[in-house]
Amino acid sequence: MEMSRIKNCHEIYHGSRGGWKNVVGLTLIEVLIALAIISIAMTAVIKASSQNIRSTGYLQSKTIAMWVGQQVLDEARAGVLKLPNPPDALKETTAMLGNDWYWEVNQEETPNKRINRVKVKVYAHEDDEGSPLITLETYLYHVE
Repeated sequence: MEMSRIKNCHEIYHGSRGGWKNVVGLTLIEVLIALAIISIAMTAVIKASSQNIRSTGYLQSKTIAMWVGQQVLDEARAGVLKLPNPPDALKETTAMLGNDWYWEVNQEETPNKRINRVKVKVYAHEDDEGSPLITLETYLYHVE
């Protein structure tokens, strides 16, 4: 048998039972290499999916914290929420979408005595004093 006849299949000699016979298929090494490549690709897909899920949860928390902060600022603008005089801060909790959100609001004086800066910080946990999820600011005009 000539080597030029061998194309994409393996030829095996079976001796007296029929001579040369074409056998189509993959060797064990080829199958193992293919499985290794597939497992590496699947690992990358799983890692990307888990990062996406974590990012979605963080963005959801940040969005809800923004809603809580905006609600506090709206109540302060409408006069429903009585703010303490500077530099004191008001700390309270708001329940929204099944979670408790902890916030702190304070007023700061500006160079214009009729305008105060109002700053609200929203936290996911009560003991997160140093790292708010979001900080919002607005300005209030007070007629004297």
